[in-house]
Amino acid sequence: MTNDELTRAQGERRRYSLAGAGTLLIEGFTGRRATAEARGRSWRFGRSGFWQRAIEATDATGAVVGVFEPRILRGGGSLRWGGRELQLRPVSAWRSRFALADGGLELALLEGKGWGKRPVKVTSADDDLDPGLLLFAAFVVRALAEDATAAASGASA
Repeated sequence: MTNDELTRAQGERRRYSLAGAGTLLIEGFTGRRATAEARGRSWRFGRSGFWQRAIEATDATGAVVGVFEPRILRGGGSLRWGGRELQLRPVSAWRSRFALADGGLELALLEGKGWGKRPVKVTSADDDLDPGLLLFAAFVVRALAEDATAAASGASA
């Protein structure tokens, strides 16, 4: 079992590192897109669709390799990566904490806090988990945490 955090690289405001997996370089003013790099491969992550709810991952050739489609109710959603059908299931009603699951098997637990020095905490049960998948899941959980924060701020106004 591995415990890591997506951590801001020293001296860089937009680059984050996940030990053992790779890096995310956040793009744009709102941070809704990123470039991920791990083990000599790279991907681009960003929202897609008319309402910008789905999040896609494309490889260096532009082919879609991953898609997250959120559920409207109860949070979480389906996550496809390289032909695998996975789920991001909420595991807390009070925090942005999700289990990355393959059927009944939990592969990782991710807790998002929006952006900052340490925006996502990752506990992986599988040390051989695809680094691209782990970076994509971390990006998605961070986006879900940010959306929850924005919704809570709007509700209190």
